[in-house]
Amino acid sequence: MKRRTFGHWLVRQGGAVVLGAGAGGCAAPVSRPVSNVAVAGQAATRTPDETVSARPASPLPEPGPPPVLHIPARTEERLGDHGLTLTVAPRPGLPLVSVALVLRCGSAFDPPGRRGTAELMVQCWMRGVLRRGRPVEGVALARQAQALGGAVSVRVEERWTMLEMTVLAPRAGAALALLSDVLRHPLLAPADLPGLRGQARDALALRLQDPAQLAALVARRTAWGAESPGSVTTPASLMAVRHEDVLALHRRWVRPDRVAVVLAGDIDVAGARALAGPVLEGWARPAEPLAAEPAEPGALPEPLLPQTLLLHLPAVAQTSVLVCAPFVGTEAADHAAGTLAAAVVGAGHSARLNQEVRVRRGLSYGVTGRTEPQRLTGLFVASAQTEHAHAAEVAALMQTQLLALAQQPVGSAELVARRAAMIGALARQLDTTSGLVARIGEEWALGHPVEWLSRWPARLEAVSPAQVRAFAQQHWTAARLRTVIAGPVDRIFAATAWPAGAVRLEASALVLDSPSLRR
Repeated sequence: MKRRTFGHWLVRQGGAVVLGAGAGGCAAPVSRPVSNVAVAGQAATRTPDETVSARPASPLPEPGPPPVLHIPARTEERLGDHGLTLTVAPRPGLPLVSVALVLRCGSAFDPPGRRGTAELMVQCWMRGVLRRGRPVEGVALARQAQALGGAVSVRVEERWTMLEMTVLAPRAGAALALLSDVLRHPLLAPADLPGLRGQARDALALRLQDPAQLAALVARRTAWGAESPGSVTTPASLMAVRHEDVLALHRRWVRPDRVAVVLAGDIDVAGARALAGPVLEGWARPAEPLAAEPAEPGALPEPLLPQTLLLHLPAVAQTSVLVCAPFVGTEAADHAAGTLAAAVVGAGHSARLNQEVRVRRGLSYGVTGRTEPQRLTGLFVASAQTEHAHAAEVAALMQTQLLALAQQPVGSAELVARRAAMIGALARQLDTTSGLVARIGEEWALGHPVEWLSRWPARLEAVSPAQVRAFAQQHWTAARLRTVIAGPVDRIFAATAWPAGAVRLEASALVLDSPSLRR
């Protein structure tokens, strides 16, 4: 996920935050014998000198009653005949309003071979806009936002982009006007692109030296292959973006029938209509028909690479380990069961992965799990960083815990605790107007109906332990797991053999533009 505030990019990948602007492959199949390193579904065995004693599991307290989640009522309607959507979630009492414009266009809409076009387009938006017929450069635009008591944040996702501000209620109209000008009237000056492109390339070069971020990029490539979610931004793809690519992307997709105005806070529906009408007046639907959207994958493709990839990064301080497993789309019947399965395994301190790797064995500061759902399919990614000598063991533990969910039933108390944690996290998000706007905008961008969010807690409550186990049995099998280990391979496997069928890749020779990571 990528977030931007005025003047800065906060790029989140693999748990790291990078502040910034927004070679031939060489793979050698492993021929060394396998002795005591893990493969998918098998825990690593260690000699007595290598064994790290496992602490007994500490008893967890009994879960309390489930939290009560109050989701504000929300209305959604089309404004006029231009196709723009207005969504309002009133929350009276606190004199704040969060305003967002959500555009159904993101990184998946980039031209072939020019991944990064959407991100560069958004950066160009912030370099200057036309306001009341006069050009306003980026610094002055930032000052105008600050004068309203807020700042513009931008979120660029695979299939959508969001502009958002939070201000005092009397300034909501001015904030919406500013966001509207950013979206509708950017200058998109040709002179801005070379500098922005260079900044993005330099920031990316730094990220590619981080084992966690590099492993995440390779894992995405490994899982998605040639499908659009598997495309990653590279220095070459950034430098290939031309000014006409940015103009074409903006001209084709920034149109009212692709945009939602989302307001949450101390405002009612009538007030929202009154604010949106004048600001968006004259924005007519283009005469040309809407172009076909990039196709969404219906399932993870057949893998192009072996189950285990060893990325050789000789100079890093710690090794990063990622284990990926298939997930389901938000429209799947077992999406709620899968979400709870992912939470049982990887969400929080008491989740199984963290208990096994950190609490009982002290092999990492923590293991995290996240889902990357699309509308029709998705991916689950568990990640950890550890000392080089423990990387193979950590990978084995992570694989084992994912596979064990299909064999060992989830206890009722464990499921109740994970469900309560999930509902509590949602409650914290919805407790702020900015969090509420972000969640509503995301639901709209994914095509979910208005009632989807309000029904989500009940869908989670209806999931049984048997359904969680059934999800794992269907989707998380040994053959479908993919593991990426990024670090100094020779040190990681100094005392143990490599996994059977693994491939070693030199990080300096990766070709991330290719689904096979090589030329």
